Amino acid sequence: MRSVVLVPLIVLFGCSSPPPGPEPVVLPAEELAVEVPSDGLILEGNLALPQRVDGEGVPAVVLVHGSGPNSRDEVGSGQLNMSFGEVEIAAFVDISAALREEGVAVLRYDKRTCTSAGGYCDNDYPVSGTDVLVSDFASDALSAVSWLGEQEGIDPQRIFVVGHSQGAALMPALLDGDSSLAGGVSLAGNYRPIDVILRYQLDFSVAAMVAAGYPQSVIDSQLADLVEMVEALESLRGGNFLGTIIAGMPVGFWQDWMAIGDARPALLEAESRPMLAINGDYDWNIPHDPELVLWGDAGVETVLLPCVTHALNCVEGSEVGEEVEPDLLDALADWLLLQ
Repeated sequence: MRSVVLVPLIVLFGCSSPPPGPEPVVLPAEELAVEVPSDGLILEGNLALPQRVDGEGVPAVVLVHGSGPNSRDEVGSGQLNMSFGEVEIAAFVDISAALREEGVAVLRYDKRTCTSAGGYCDNDYPVSGTDVLVSDFASDALSAVSWLGEQEGIDPQRIFVVGHSQGAALMPALLDGDSSLAGGVSLAGNYRPIDVILRYQLDFSVAAMVAAGYPQSVIDSQLADLVEMVEALESLRGGNFLGTIIAGMPVGFWQDWMAIGDARPALLEAESRPMLAINGDYDWNIPHDPELVLWGDAGVETVLLPCVTHALNCVEGSEVGEEVEPDLLDALADWLLLQ
């Protein structure tokens, strides 16, 4: 009887390959004007998206401003007791461009106190009232995180907050406020409360002016406002301040800001997500010693960069860098991509 050969058929079927699928669609890098709803305000900003595969999520960052009416670009032209002349550092523009090049999306927005009044920002924000608090800036950042996590192409499990100065000091509170955040970064941020930092800035300024040979009368005149503010905050800290306004802001603003600083150590002690602090040794606003040391003692990964100022550029002698220091951008990108 003739036998039926089955093996070759089985082999043929076993070795066959499925037809190739469609090539992945690569979307180009782009920057979009966006509106982010927050408490009583629509934040206006930009979302930078890197080149990416359609349908896949990329890591993302929300940039959080330093003190003052900062725009989405956060432009700095100097630091404490130092002007950069005609040089202006658009810190958030530089950070956004560098991270997008490395495959990280970046959301930046105009701070709620940065309005068209006074020529600070070109947006439709109403003029902020005197009831604004530093906690409001934190709430806006958390609203931005929530909005970003809902956007197509963003991996909601890999969203980080990256704050500068005041925004850096808010980083632990932001992590505490949103359990979905993957981690946080402090750039030129203070660990100690704001009243302690302002006392340092006053003492630093006095010492610098004495070393430069200024007479005491000039020192007293130029630093009078800072002396008044520091002494008022120290009275407030001690429970002895009887006024209602300090440096043009209601006492409640300062109490809120100080309370955020007072809560920082406990928040860091309870935090297990990855955190990074980067400070420069040429920062005259925030001393890396002890601030960076304290961040490190609290379990935060730290990086100290030579020549980097509070504006995040590099100053070496008479040479003033015109952009955020590349070593800082590399350190930030490398850390984010490892998480």
